Amino acid sequence: MDTDGHIPRNWHLKHIWKPALTAAGITRRIRMHDLRHTHASWLLAGRADIQTVRERLGHSSLRATERYLHTLAASDEHALKAFERVRNHRHLRTD
Repeated sequence: MDTDGHIPRNWHLKHIWKPALTAAGITRRIRMHDLRHTHASWLLAGRADIQTVRERLGHSSLRATERYLHTLAASDEHALKAFERVRNHRHLRTD
């Protein structure tokens, strides 16, 4: 394949993506975007910084990355726990 470094989508699907799904025994339709969305969601669920996720996805603004925040069912709980950790840490100080 003669290319400028860019792998054509159809070539990638036929020679890389579909054989990989077959080898893994995956029969349901999975798009590359599904993997991208999962990657972002898992990073955020693991408490990765949203700015870091934005950079990994190549988004020019945080607004584009914010759409992945809806997947964080426990985000309120995480926020409250973070607040509690800071609050408790402050009470432990002997200034």
